[in-house]
Amino acid sequence: MKALLSSAAEAFARRVHAGQVDKGGAPYTGHLGRVAARARAHADALGLPRQHGEWCEQIGWLHDTIEDTSTTADDLLDAGFDPAVVQAVQLVTRPAGKPYLECVAGIIASGDRLAMIVKLSDNEDNLDPARALPSAPPELGLRYRRSAEMLHAALASTPSSNTTARGSRG
Repeated sequence: MKALLSSAAEAFARRVHAGQVDKGGAPYTGHLGRVAARARAHADALGLPRQHGEWCEQIGWLHDTIEDTSTTADDLLDAGFDPAVVQAVQLVTRPAGKPYLECVAGIIASGDRLAMIVKLSDNEDNLDPARALPSAPPELGLRYRRSAEMLHAALASTPSSNTTARGSRG
């Protein structure tokens, strides 16, 4: 199977998130693109292999597809995305009713650096003052800051050889 590029993840995300807007009324794909760019930059800064940087960018584009659309993990696999990408998307998908920081702790416990990088990138975008909503409750920002602290600490202590949790291809 031919390796897909980030452009395929972007096209897939734009299709399945078409018409969705964020809480500020902006197209939701703007958030996805910023997360993808941040995730790629983090992977590069951490010195991860080029393939892992590519995967981080793909996961950034796809990180909310299972949570916010009718897309399933099987749909992502059927579309040709690498199992490492799909696994990380599943890890960053928050099940309904599960506390946010409990989900972040689960991502960290998995040891999947790709998922940790993308979740950190998601937190950073959600904390960006340019995106802040005046009506957002202060505890939301606290939650994202605490999550980012947890993820930074985990990434600093996780060996770079442990890039994916259950030994996917690559």
